Amino acid sequence: MDADQLIALGREQAAGDWRMHPDEIPWIPQADGVWFRPLRISPELGTWTNLLRVTRKGRVSLHRHLGPVEAWVLTGQWRYEEHDWIARPGDYVYEPAGDVHTLTTDTGDDSGEMITLFSIGGPYEFIGPDGEVTAVESAEVKLRRYVEYCAAHGIAVAPIIT
Repeated sequence: MDADQLIALGREQAAGDWRMHPDEIPWIPQADGVWFRPLRISPELGTWTNLLRVTRKGRVSLHRHLGPVEAWVLTGQWRYEEHDWIARPGDYVYEPAGDVHTLTTDTGDDSGEMITLFSIGGPYEFIGPDGEVTAVESAEVKLRRYVEYCAAHGIAVAPIIT
């Protein structure tokens, strides 16, 4: 699906406020030991909200946020390698635009995996070892991954596009 088709799908689904249970949406693989469950994606605004699940071996590589991020830890714990704090269940985390970090669940405990609700206010750039941008994660990219995963597994696309 190209960007115009994804946006058109969102316009077809838009119906004001709505409610759904997250279990109605599959976990989409993002990286080794990392999955996301999209709850709302707005390609036109460039924003999205998703649950992120990271296992003990999982890691979200070094990246820079181009918009603000808000997070609420539901289970497990995680940290940014570049900071000295650990996010635990019930914690709220705010990241301003421009924040650069590497998310890991390696916190010295035995919690296994974490699940956190993230609301992302714009794209983020993955940064390589020489400071170069290696990939960009955006609302459009998230939506495309979700739609392609659903198509490949015979799953209906939930009405999450705004």
